[in-house]
Amino acid sequence: MIRLLYCSQAKPDFTKETLDEILLISRKNNSTAGITGVLVHGGGMFMQVLEGPEQQVLRTYMKILDDKRHTDSRIIHISPVKERLFDNWTMGVIEAEPLTFEHVAKLRARRLESVTADAFYQVMREFNAMLVKT
Repeated sequence: MIRLLYCSQAKPDFTKETLDEILLISRKNNSTAGITGVLVHGGGMFMQVLEGPEQQVLRTYMKILDDKRHTDSRIIHISPVKERLFDNWTMGVIEAEPLTFEHVAKLRARRLESVTADAFYQVMREFNAMLVKT
């Protein structure tokens, strides 16, 4: 099983209705594929965590790359995992102000380096805490 975090830019014409459509389709497809995770959206940015069987997560990410509702998709971190952090969420959502993305900026800035597993895990725990509150 793997966990993948990517970041991308929403297209300028992105709407709340588009987000609702993404969530509806993602939840259906992810349930079938055994994928869990969270989508963080705000300030014209997306961050998404996908976790599940390696092949399913990678196939899903390849489909995401073809989605015309966003651009500049970049994997920030990918790692093998033994257990899920988002096991109750076929696709949770966090709508966030741009400042909420600040704690992930360090990961993105270091995307060409090796990010420690502890740093990545801490960011994932913060996402999980936000989901429980919403």
